[in-house]
Amino acid sequence: MNLEKYFLLSILYFWASSTSLSFGVGYYTLYRPVVTGLLTGIVLGRPYVGMAAGAVVNILYMDFVSTGGSLKSDQCLTAIISAVGSVLLGLTPVEALAVAYPFGYLGTLIWKCRLKINTIFVKKYDNAFSKKINPDITLYNGFMPQILLYVVSTVIAVPAVIVVTLLGEYIYGIRNALYLAGFFLIFTSTFYTLYKMDKKSNLIFIFLFMSMLIINFSSYIIFAVFLFVLAYLSDKNLISTDYNKTKKSGIISKTDLFYSWAVWMNFSHSCYSFERMQGMAYAQSMKRIFRKLYGGSDAQYEAVHRHSAFFNTEPNIGTPIHGYIISLEENNIKNNSDEKNIIFMKKGMMGIAAGMGDSYTQVVLTPLFISMSVLLCLDGMYMASIIPVIMLALIILAISYTGFMKGYYLGRESLIERINIVKSSKIKFYFSYIFSGILGSSLGRLLTTYNLSKNLTVYVLIGIISLSYVTFKIKRSLNQQ
Repeated sequence: MNLEKYFLLSILYFWASSTSLSFGVGYYTLYRPVVTGLLTGIVLGRPYVGMAAGAVVNILYMDFVSTGGSLKSDQCLTAIISAVGSVLLGLTPVEALAVAYPFGYLGTLIWKCRLKINTIFVKKYDNAFSKKINPDITLYNGFMPQILLYVVSTVIAVPAVIVVTLLGEYIYGIRNALYLAGFFLIFTSTFYTLYKMDKKSNLIFIFLFMSMLIINFSSYIIFAVFLFVLAYLSDKNLISTDYNKTKKSGIISKTDLFYSWAVWMNFSHSCYSFERMQGMAYAQSMKRIFRKLYGGSDAQYEAVHRHSAFFNTEPNIGTPIHGYIISLEENNIKNNSDEKNIIFMKKGMMGIAAGMGDSYTQVVLTPLFISMSVLLCLDGMYMASIIPVIMLALIILAISYTGFMKGYYLGRESLIERINIVKSSKIKFYFSYIFSGILGSSLGRLLTTYNLSKNLTVYVLIGIISLSYVTFKIKRSLNQQ
């Protein structure tokens, strides 16, 4: 590999893991192994090989959820290393998975250090404000933390890739062990996922798993059924544009609202820290709004600083909060109302949106669409596997943007309406059935790809060992409780 490829891989890892500069959908797309694998493959000159490796890694992270700043393992870095192993070392995706899996824990170091280090930028911003310097929030939220993240990402990702390539000869000598370890990880992850679901979902998993082994039908059929079911169950009111019927004359224009929304989507986790969480990002999203309201006076910097306090919510479902707070700040200029009430209102709304939002975007939507992408990829339909990813990105953007606008035009009732829609969501209700079916089909497709008939005994033994291991871990966890 030359320096250019190392540089591109460092950019990829930074871009995918930062969630910045991707309109907020990078976490749902770029960060997912099936997409990361594709992009790594493009850098290395074999996109489909990289994507296949990423798809197998993605099976381990099908039900991945990161809430409240938690991150158990870095699937993005795992996918990059796995794709490198497949492309440069000629490993099968399952073997590459076994090599790459430990590297995922290096990524968690970045995440934890990032939450601590970003506190430095928060303090620098507060210090500058206390000295009446009128600091630019963009510098402390959008620029400095991202530069540091790129440096740290490069320090982790590039040496990891170098180590894997240098150990190539040693890795070749243990390929059989890697093959077994890879399937152990896959089976273990699958059993854990099934444990979290109900018995009916498990039956659907078994039915489609066996059907894929016996009939071996095209994943296009499953994809067509998937689209039909989602269209029937879709929560259309969640992205309705009924706010367009509301006319509101004021200081803030739609262009100002769009700009504020765009800043929020691109930098919501840019300076994510234990001290403020998304507080700095919220303040940056209000920068243009306050410049418009206060006309460039010192009061705009005071208003921005006021909104840099602790804030944390689901960044897409929770956007009605942003729109509503903007409308309150606008009314505050007109009526000279109490600013403290606005802050209390913002903090009171963020909690319920956080819990409900994560339970929908992270727990339901993302696993459904990404698992469908993985299934198509495992079936060799690489171009088609991009479609569910694009659909997910568009849905997330629509949810976020319409929520932002509704909050401004329709008030806090728009957030209550949104929470009620999520609570009664049909997709959420039937999620476990749909997801378990796709997971069963994916595992079945993977086994048929790896000569099930020739290696049946091996797969059965690994399955028994994995099930025993999962059972032991679950019982131990329950006893500790």
